[in-house]
Amino acid sequence: LRPLHTPSAPAPFQNRRPSIAARPPPPPPPPPQSLHPVADAVVPAGNMGSDNGQKDAKTGMPVMTEEQKKSGSYIKILVIILIFLAIGTGIGYGILKYGNTALYEKNIAAVAEAETYWLYLAFVIFGRMISFVNLYPAMFYKSRIMRGDSGNLRSNPFIYKMIGDGAAKNAIIFDAEGNVGGYNRANRSIHHMVENFGAFIAGFYLTGVIFPFPTFVLVCLFAVGRIAHQIGYTTGYGGHGAGFALSAIADASIQGLALLVAIKAMNA
Repeated sequence: LRPLHTPSAPAPFQNRRPSIAARPPPPPPPPPQSLHPVADAVVPAGNMGSDNGQKDAKTGMPVMTEEQKKSGSYIKILVIILIFLAIGTGIGYGILKYGNTALYEKNIAAVAEAETYWLYLAFVIFGRMISFVNLYPAMFYKSRIMRGDSGNLRSNPFIYKMIGDGAAKNAIIFDAEGNVGGYNRANRSIHHMVENFGAFIAGFYLTGVIFPFPTFVLVCLFAVGRIAHQIGYTTGYGGHGAGFALSAIADASIQGLALLVAIKAMNA
């Protein structure tokens, strides 16, 4: 009988591919592109227009506690608009006293004789009204939906939302990134100027016929301020501050001069 032959086991295959269980897990898929890039962006702290605060996952708007939601105050608005008028009146008094006083007094006398000082007083009231209606939304409502450090989000004059079936919960705001963001904020600067310069235009003639050269200087200051405001805004929220200050001082000074004309003419 031939012996029973048992075939030997095949030699192990040294280059065998690892089993499926031994393979490393595939990398996770990239997160979906945000529908709210401004609110979800991570910007290094301290950058112009940065906002590193916590955001609502659905809307993208800042998460704020009740303590952070500041309540508006009519008194505070009145104080602000009167402080600016006081600064402008102080500048106007310096112009009246240290400028061409004889010419200014002569021109004011003509206003007193014609009793047109009411126009100058009306102009001041109109100008302060414009300041009030611009401050009211910011001080009563903006402070309830945005923090002071909310960065470029604060450049939005409106917050939109989708409506209808399947509408997303995301808030809809300006795109704040790159060239598109610069474009949006540059146009926001134009909108801001339109919101504020009505009284300044009205004051051209009224103060110009009394204080011709000082009015020219204040118009130049306003123009430089508005240009600086727009260019600065393109760099991010906060870059417009210096330009805003220059134009606001020029505007308040025009109204301060008009207030001095009204007071002196009424008492002539």
